[in-house]
Amino acid sequence: MSLKVLTNGFSLLKGEEAEKVAILFDEKIVDIKESDDFDLLLDRIDLNGALIIPGGVDPHVHFNDPGFTENETFTTGTMAAAFGGITTVIDMPCTSLPPVTTINNLKNKLNVIKEKAIIDYSMWGGITPESNFEDIEQLYNGGVKAFKSYTISGMDTFKALSYSDIERFFSYFSGSDVVFGFHAEDSDVIKKSIESQTFDELTTVQGYLKARPIEAEVVAIRNIVELAKKYDVNIHIVHISSKEGLNLLKQYSKATCETCPHYLEFTGDDLYNLKGRLKTAPVVKNSEDRKALREGLKSGLVNFVSTDHAGVFWGDLKLNSDFSKVYNGIPGVQLMIPYLFSEFYEKTLSLKKMIEISSENAAKRFNIYPQKGAILVGSDADFTILKKEEWIQDESQLQSIGKYTPFYQKKLSWRVVSTFVRGVEVFSIKDGVKVNPGFGKFISAKID
Repeated sequence: MSLKVLTNGFSLLKGEEAEKVAILFDEKIVDIKESDDFDLLLDRIDLNGALIIPGGVDPHVHFNDPGFTENETFTTGTMAAAFGGITTVIDMPCTSLPPVTTINNLKNKLNVIKEKAIIDYSMWGGITPESNFEDIEQLYNGGVKAFKSYTISGMDTFKALSYSDIERFFSYFSGSDVVFGFHAEDSDVIKKSIESQTFDELTTVQGYLKARPIEAEVVAIRNIVELAKKYDVNIHIVHISSKEGLNLLKQYSKATCETCPHYLEFTGDDLYNLKGRLKTAPVVKNSEDRKALREGLKSGLVNFVSTDHAGVFWGDLKLNSDFSKVYNGIPGVQLMIPYLFSEFYEKTLSLKKMIEISSENAAKRFNIYPQKGAILVGSDADFTILKKEEWIQDESQLQSIGKYTPFYQKKLSWRVVSTFVRGVEVFSIKDGVKVNPGFGKFISAKID
């Protein structure tokens, strides 16, 4: 690949805010300067004052491939990512058939998706009650740093762990650098909440809100933190949704967490109007929780943002009149960066903090930094180019199979105009996706 120069753009060199930069790159970043005095014969891409940030990292997506491709494929999911300035995703293990719980299942998945990806990708491993220590060690040596489990699950192919199961795995991996990730909602609390309602109540939005109370997240996180402290292991709470749950993580230095755009924007009151467009698990909480999560971004208690992208075709699964049967999940990978920059940049968060929550911190947590999540000499030439411009979100423009979002018709003020992966422009606002499926590569987590 020949050398090129990004010129007349602004990025973070030092400090907190953007400065004018010129970046020399091929597949990797070769040099970064404050002014463009590179060889005049080099090809140049004039950004006309646009903002350059490290390519976005979404560490929590469900692209359902192989196994549930009627909901999403690795091609449609990674196309949506490219449109949204995401250059690396970390795919969850549970919504594949077979789930990524063994090294053979990982190899099978990578073989299926290698000709489908538009952007780069890493993988979570999974732990279920049937998992054994050797499976986890083999996945770890195969490039998987983090392992996802549930404390409540509705999936026959990926069952939840009991707290005694969790203790068994923590005990074996005590002191290691393996990251244990959790969907943290206590199954007993939810079971009691469901049993306290009538059948008719459970079919309503209000019934669903009541069935997934804050207490469920709090109890699960408290138990997980206590066990993690006992055995000195790394834990990560995915899609955290409550103030009280967030505050519990202050007790343990090896705990991290992520939240999602829908928890930063909406509350349970919005669910009555948005219904299927907003139905997720955990459910969105109240205004006090939303405020705490926003403050957590600024303070660093919330380490980064993910989407929990989990779409489905907009039809019966999202429109069922019995709300308890409405599919839990929303597509989000295409809108994460435009939403975050529109909502927070130049208002409450610096450019340095925006980069941390949209790429850098996730890349560090999952051991793909500084290959990903950085604009540094030697890093992959992954860039997201943003332009300040008002636009209204149009669901028909979503690239996912599920063309719906709780952010529909929302006015946004920052737009992704170009996405580069390893020095190649994979998306432009003028041309759409510019590479063929199969361009994206598997990014193995580095073993410490």
